[in-house]
Amino acid sequence: MRFVFGIVLFLFNVETTFAKINPKTGPNCHIVNSAISKNDGKKYKIINNSLLNAASVPEAIIFKNKTLLYYVNGDFDQHSIFVSEVSKDGKSASIIGPIKLNGEIIKDAVDPDLIITSEGKLRLFYYVGLFTKPVMGKKPNKIYSAVSEDGVNFRIEGPVVSLDGGTDPTVVQLLNGSLLLAIPQAEKLNIQFYNSVDGKVFSKLSSLKGGIPELALNNEGNPELLFQEAEGFVRYTSLNSGKSWKKTNKNVLAGYPIGAASPTVIRVTKKERKMFFFKIKDNCTTPPTAYLEDKDALKKLAERSRGKPPLGAGVKPPTGGNATGKPPLGDGVKPPAGGNATGKPPLGDGVKLRKK
Repeated sequence: MRFVFGIVLFLFNVETTFAKINPKTGPNCHIVNSAISKNDGKKYKIINNSLLNAASVPEAIIFKNKTLLYYVNGDFDQHSIFVSEVSKDGKSASIIGPIKLNGEIIKDAVDPDLIITSEGKLRLFYYVGLFTKPVMGKKPNKIYSAVSEDGVNFRIEGPVVSLDGGTDPTVVQLLNGSLLLAIPQAEKLNIQFYNSVDGKVFSKLSSLKGGIPELALNNEGNPELLFQEAEGFVRYTSLNSGKSWKKTNKNVLAGYPIGAASPTVIRVTKKERKMFFFKIKDNCTTPPTAYLEDKDALKKLAERSRGKPPLGAGVKPPTGGNATGKPPLGDGVKPPAGGNATGKPPLGDGVKLRKK
């Protein structure tokens, strides 16, 4: 998920005691910060280092004269895409609530990114994983789109891109009306770029080594790219609509905190911009079963792979190897033979967001 969640793969041997699985850091350990730039994004200064707690993968947009901040709620019971309204000064946020996709709150929908359409609607791009159920092996990750007139209720349009290891989409509309899409592949430290004329069919364009990206336009209308490196957020610019990129700034954030990632930027005036990003809370961990609806699901799979009956009323994986659901439920993969089960860790452990 943009990484999200800094998603990392974990591996456990089914002969190893279940309790010894090392915990990973998920969105319950993430804190959204806000920062401001008064020189057109060349340098930002933090204005609130705890805007939202237990929140990850922020995405800001100005819609109907409101600054809306979309993010992944790190609370286990409410794990889904949420939206808050941010104050004009960027120092506080008021929670509106979870968004709905086709009338439902989808816990496995994450990594929001939005643009405003020519009709004045919001178009949401997001990633769908299986964080409430264990996922075995690797699979292409699907990026979906949905539209909304009010910013809360979205109608799903369907998948737009499928990419191995892809998460955290970011999209910008170029001056010619076409869309530029970037999707990071965390394991490869690669950013894959796509372009589209209609926002429905995307074609591969170029790639660049980097972290979780954010696309925007500079004052000349050229696309620019922001992502994290070891020493801070760097900025790149493209003069040919995303075909090639050149680094224009090193660390643009003063006091860049360790563990900061996933920037999102909005333009307030010609010179003023605001940026939101998450940082990882110190000494915080996430149990590997934190987001599972069935807390014993991994243990049952481990026992099944050894030929033992699962505890409780577990459901046997389908014989075809893939489990699919209605969009945007994603797909799972049949556990491999041989005694080992692999998958992405569910992230987060039920820390509730705090209203500001």
